[in-house]
Amino acid sequence: MRQRDRESMTGSDPQSLVDPGEPQDNAGFFDHFEDGQPVQRASRSERREEAGHHVRRQRHRRTFVVLSIVLVGVLAVAAWLVVLPLYHYLNPADYSGNGTGSVLVEVKANDDASAIAKTLHDKGVVASEQAFKDAANDNSKSRSIQPGSYELHEHMSGKNALTLLLDPKSRVRSDVVVTEGMTMLDVVKRLTAPPCDNATSTASTCGPGLNRSAVAAAVKDVKALGLPTDYLSGGRTPASVEGFLFPATYYFPAKTSAVEALGQMITNFTDQARSTNFTTAASTNHITPYQQLIVASIAQSEAKYPDDYPKVARVILNRIAANRPLQIDATSSYGCKLAGTPANKCVYASVAGPYNSYRRDGLPPTPIGNPGTDAMDGAAHPAAGNWLYYVNSDADGHLFFTNSETAFAKAAEKCKANHWGCG
Repeated sequence: MRQRDRESMTGSDPQSLVDPGEPQDNAGFFDHFEDGQPVQRASRSERREEAGHHVRRQRHRRTFVVLSIVLVGVLAVAAWLVVLPLYHYLNPADYSGNGTGSVLVEVKANDDASAIAKTLHDKGVVASEQAFKDAANDNSKSRSIQPGSYELHEHMSGKNALTLLLDPKSRVRSDVVVTEGMTMLDVVKRLTAPPCDNATSTASTCGPGLNRSAVAAAVKDVKALGLPTDYLSGGRTPASVEGFLFPATYYFPAKTSAVEALGQMITNFTDQARSTNFTTAASTNHITPYQQLIVASIAQSEAKYPDDYPKVARVILNRIAANRPLQIDATSSYGCKLAGTPANKCVYASVAGPYNSYRRDGLPPTPIGNPGTDAMDGAAHPAAGNWLYYVNSDADGHLFFTNSETAFAKAAEKCKANHWGCG
């Protein structure tokens, strides 16, 4: 080998022979010179760290932007859900004046001011629910609004809408008023009567206008009405719903069925019978609850004053115990009503059928009307006495009671002579 070649080989860095492209540790220490001074170049690890810092700064910047957008959205939603409702609460929209047109509004049982306000707003009567609620809060009479249907106007102020709801003249008369002693036939007539407006005479019969055929079918299907099981007749469901239609004023919302309407009356009877122990009292009187209900219905028809109900009940029980016919006009009168016989042609002693208590002994097969609370209480707690007769003793209808047939005959003649209602 020539000397020149050997010097070339010995003068070279062995590492450069292996990897001639890799810079040496000290060869790249100074990258270049500025103003005659060497400038130090960042190492590879420093460059990687710097790059990482840059990436993190970019990531943080993006996160900040996203969070800012989310915060703005949250604030906007909060303003929509909180600030705007609060503004409308403090400054509710409200119409002015009495409005125009006609709107039928229904107030249901147990509706409070909020429920009524929603109904009025949905019907276009008031501009906002809060307008009516504010008016109701300012008027203590608002708590006396009765369930029913009312004729109001569109675009009324909350205050004026409340005024009409408190005015009885605004109410559409569709309530069913079941009075003490009213018969099943009377109740059917009221259930099927149409509603009355302000122009209708107050003497007219008003009601919800239920379908006549549907009501007739419901009354006929007694078993489906669910009478209380304590009131079976001979172990069977009574043949009539008579006696179970408890006297009260009923309001039936739109689309109420005949079965639902009758069912509400029966429920009221059941509640009343339980709360007054009417049912359990029957055993003390040695009769069934259903027989006691029949006695109550007769007492309701015969007596005018509550003090006389328990006395009439005692007369009925005394006559049954003595095996004597009741000879009560009211039972025969009921038979005539069922048969469609006019009252002026009803001869009590000769009426055909099981309700003629002159010819038949014992109680009639069903109640003869729907007794109220006082008559039911009188039947459950008959007065003590040995009376067998009673008759009107004055023009007001107070009754005279006696166990003497002679005294009864004399009192009856006096009643007829004075036209106190004795035939």
